Amino acid sequence: MDEREQREIEAHLKEKVAAYHEAALLFTAVTSGLPDLLKAEPRTPEALAWESGLQAGPLRRFLRGLATMRLCEEREDGRFALTPAGEALTHGHPSNLGEKAFVAVGQYWMPWMSLSYALRTGKPSFPFALNKKIADWRGRNADEGRFFFRYLAKEELANPGAVTDAIGDLGEGAAIVSLGGGYGAWLADVLNRHPAAQGIVFDAPPVLDDAKRLFEALDLTDRISLVAGDVLEDAPHGADVYVLKGVLQQHDDMGATAILKNCRAAMGPKARLLILERLMPETALDDPAAIMLDLHMMAITGGRARTKAEMEALIDDAGLTLAAVTEIEDATSLVEARRPDSNP
Repeated sequence: MDEREQREIEAHLKEKVAAYHEAALLFTAVTSGLPDLLKAEPRTPEALAWESGLQAGPLRRFLRGLATMRLCEEREDGRFALTPAGEALTHGHPSNLGEKAFVAVGQYWMPWMSLSYALRTGKPSFPFALNKKIADWRGRNADEGRFFFRYLAKEELANPGAVTDAIGDLGEGAAIVSLGGGYGAWLADVLNRHPAAQGIVFDAPPVLDDAKRLFEALDLTDRISLVAGDVLEDAPHGADVYVLKGVLQQHDDMGATAILKNCRAAMGPKARLLILERLMPETALDDPAAIMLDLHMMAITGGRARTKAEMEALIDDAGLTLAAVTEIEDATSLVEARRPDSNP
C-alpha cells in the first residue's frame, strides 16, 4: 500500500466515522413524521411544531440539518419544503428508505456499537445492547417486529423475480413453502406466474396475522395456507418445494443443522429444498458485503454467513445431498439440496 492509497483510506474512514449524524437525522425525521407532514405542503417550523408537538426553535435547526442533506429546502419566506429526495422518506414510498432508516438505526445501531460484547463472550450483542433477545423484540405485539417484517415484505414485493426464477418449473398443483422467512411475500410472484401452484407460509403466529392481511390485499388468500410453527422444531410435510430465504444465516451451526434436519424429515423423495443466502468469499476483499453480513449476524442473532464448503457440510450433516449451487441476483446464491434417495 503506497502513501497515496493510505491517505485515501484515511479520508474514507473519516467520512464513515462522521456519518453518524446523518443516520441520526434520518431516523429522527422518520420517527417524528416530518417527511409526511412536509409532503402535504411547505411549512414554517412553527406550523410543523404545532402539528408534531415539537419545539419550533430546535425544529428549525433540525430542518436546516436535513437541508444540508438535500432532503428539504429553506425558502425565503421561512417555510421548509420537501425535496424529491426527501420524499423517499415518506410512508409508502417505493424506495422503502424510511423503513430502512427505522430498522437500521432503531434496531441495529446499538448492537453494532456493542460488538465488543460479542468479541468478549461469543454471544450476540443485541440482547446486551437492548436488554431483549431478537426473538422477543420481533415477537407478539412488538411494533418493532411488525415494522421489520413489513419492511422485508415490501422489499420482496418490489424485487420478486429472483426466487421465482430460482424455483423454475413447477408441476400441476405444486406446493411451495416459505419456511421461517416472515410473511413470505415473494410467494405472490410465484403464484401469479404459476396459476395452479399453492403457497404455504410457515412461521410464528404473530407473523402469520400480518401475513394474512398481506395476502388478502393481494387477493391470494384462496391459494395460501398459513401454518403456525417454528423451523427449529418442525416443518410442514408433503410440499414440493421448501424455501429457506435468509434463514440459516440467522442461526449457529447447531440451529442451522436442526432446521435442515426438520426439512429432511418433512420432504418427500421428489421434494426440493432451496436455500437462498449470500455465501462467504474465500478472502474478505472478494465480497466485502458478505463479510458485513456475517458480522451483522454475529451482532444481531448469533448466526453466521457461510462458505460453500461450510454450507455443504451442514447439508451433509442433516442427511441431505447438495444438488447445485448457483449465483443469482445481488450476489445471492441458490443452494439446492435433496434427499439422498431423491427421485426428481
